[in-house]
Order: sequence, then structure tokens, then C-alpha cells
Amino acid sequence: MRLNITYMHKLFKYSLHFILLLTTINITETGKTQGYSYGGLGYNASYLKSEGLDFVIDRYNETRPYLTTIMPYNRYYDGITAHFGGAANYFAYDIGFTYRSSVVSASGIDASGIEVQRDLKNKWNTWDFSMGINLGNSDTKALTIGINTALDSEKSLTRSDTPDKIGVANFAKVNSAFKIGFEPYIQLILATEEGFGILLKPYYSWTPVKTDYSELNQYINPYTYINDPIPIEGKLSGFGINIILIGYGEN
Repeated sequence: MRLNITYMHKLFKYSLHFILLLTTINITETGKTQGYSYGGLGYNASYLKSEGLDFVIDRYNETRPYLTTIMPYNRYYDGITAHFGGAANYFAYDIGFTYRSSVVSASGIDASGIEVQRDLKNKWNTWDFSMGINLGNSDTKALTIGINTALDSEKSLTRSDTPDKIGVANFAKVNSAFKIGFEPYIQLILATEEGFGILLKPYYSWTPVKTDYSELNQYINPYTYINDPIPIEGKLSGFGINIILIGYGEN
């Protein structure tokens, strides 16, 4: 399921407001920070932006007047995420992996009279290692704030074919970059007395390391890239949320 911008913003805003609303309730009701542990698998949705990637897409659209469907920006990333962690008194920790991607497409009838489609996939995979503060926990809930140190892998892939064949065409990997990033977050766990629950974790993702999209620009814009700047750099950053089904228990 791909999220549009309105849905993504509402999801993040309401989740954040919900967690902030429960902050006082959580601490007041529990009044303790003993510790807990959890683990589970779930869904990640992210709204991310990179000015360098936007430049390449703009050039693709601008140099192909025959397009009937222009290529939108890669903004809406989603995928699966797995996490385990816990807390000991006031110290909280979490380790996780997130696999997410965004696919956008353009199509039109080129000068040869053939309808062609171009797909562009951007993948953003992350190993997270976080430290945080346990604000309070009980046998059915826990609240944490903290920051992830993320090891990020960004890859750009693309394929082109006729619309009836594009679904079986292979993606060619063009760009690949590894970098470090940071993700401040708020995390809320709501669980049953039987130990099954849901983890909500809205966060902001940011990296100080730029990606160079020049190779991607050359690949999908082979006749015009020579006039474009080199490097074409950008930092992929934005908001996201993890929604995870977990097993949970107090220590």
C-alpha cells in the first residue's frame, strides 16, 4: 500500500499527538521504571525527500515532451520493519532493521511510435541502534524517548519497457550509497496482560552524508546529462512511523 502525502501527514500527526496525550497518563498511572523487553515485526511508512533525486526526475520529465504520464518524486516509502529491545530502570535500548522502498513511473509514446514506461525505485534500508530514556512502564504499557543511530543503505534502481512487459522486466541497480543517520523518536507500547501488544514509533530521519545521483542521471538521461552539474547531491530525510505487533513483558 502506497501512502499519499495527506494520509502520511495525518498518520504521523495523529500518532504523535496520541503518544504525547498518553505521556502524562502513562507516567501518572505507572509511577515506576522497572524495566521490560519486547520483540516483533511490523510496518514502516515514511515520507522522505532528497533534492538530488528530485533534480534527476525533473530532468527526465523536462527532456521528454512526449510523456503522457510524468514521473512524480520519490516521496512515499513503505516496507517491513523488525525490532527488539527493552529497558532497565531509566535506560532504554532498541535494535531494528527496516526494509522500505518507493517506486515511481512515467510513460508515453516516443519518437518511434512505441509506448514506453520507465520505473524508478529508490530503496532505503536501515539498521537502527538506539538509546533512550524509559519514562515509565507497567505490565501493559511503556513510554520511551530517544535517538537511533542508523546505518543506512540507499540504492537507486530503474527499468524501462512497454507497459505490458514492464512487470517482468528486471531492475538495473545504478546508485548505491552507505551512510550514517540519526532518528530522534517517541515510542509507545500498549499491550494486553497476556503479553501481546502494539508498538508505535514516530520519528524524524536525518543524515549528514550526501548521496551523489550523477550516475543515475547519466543512466536515465543519456543525451542531456553532459549539460548537468556534477555531482548532483542530496540528503534523504523526512518523517516516518513504525507500527509493530510485539510480544511484551516486564523484567
